[in-house]
Amino acid sequence: YSIHKFKFFNFIMRFFILLSYDGSPYFGWQKQPNKISVQQVIEDALYTLLREKIEITGAGRTDTGVHAQKYYAHFDSNNNIIIKDPDFIIYKLNAILPKSVQIINIFDVPSESHARFDATSRTYKYYINTVKDPFASQYSYFYPYPLDIESMNQACQTLIGERDFTSLAKLHADTKTNICKVTTAKWEVGAFYSKENSENDKTHLVFTISANRFLRNMVRATVGTLLEIGRGKFPIEWLETVLNEKNRSSAGNSVPSNALFLNDIAYPYSHLLVRKKIDKL
Repeated sequence: YSIHKFKFFNFIMRFFILLSYDGSPYFGWQKQPNKISVQQVIEDALYTLLREKIEITGAGRTDTGVHAQKYYAHFDSNNNIIIKDPDFIIYKLNAILPKSVQIINIFDVPSESHARFDATSRTYKYYINTVKDPFASQYSYFYPYPLDIESMNQACQTLIGERDFTSLAKLHADTKTNICKVTTAKWEVGAFYSKENSENDKTHLVFTISANRFLRNMVRATVGTLLEIGRGKFPIEWLETVLNEKNRSSAGNSVPSNALFLNDIAYPYSHLLVRKKIDKL
């Protein structure tokens, strides 16, 4: 049916979008002049569908090539079709968007809700394969060295808590503070794709980290630093020294972006972000 038969409310509603995207074709989430971004393609799709210029606000930046399995953004509109038939909007948006972006759900939320500022934690995952694997190459980092997982996990304990992460942040970033509170940091056996791993098969690993906020490049710099420890180039205690020096050049190199996924975002009103998923695709 035609979208044009729906009317506009005489008041503005706020909506959250739950989406996922493959970041490979994009220069990150945020709009940039003359560069394709996830934010831009979604705004273009909303305009094509609703004939309404809409600006969306994301839960945060993801850098060039970084993926998101669970990402939230919000926008305002007075088009009542979004309330009357959200499944239709989801279906049509997915038909318009490129295959690298999927709209999972749309929720109406209180007008003061904010996708970025209301988030209480974010979780990232980074995938490593230490043996050549053609099925992992696009979304995992090939690091052909034996790694001591136990040493890396011991070093992870240094990250837990509220700390200054200047040494693991991009230089000259426009942040007011480099203090972050990390609640989870761990390495486990696991592949990006469905693969039967045993505890003895440590050729595919995943690093998981959760915090209230992240600095630009923080996860990739953290992984690169932990890999130096896992490879035996530095002792476990080296990470403490790195953090205390508050100097990016003290830490390890940043790992590539293709293996990094924003895995989850938590909100204090998660009960509002529940709606039955559709299966029309």
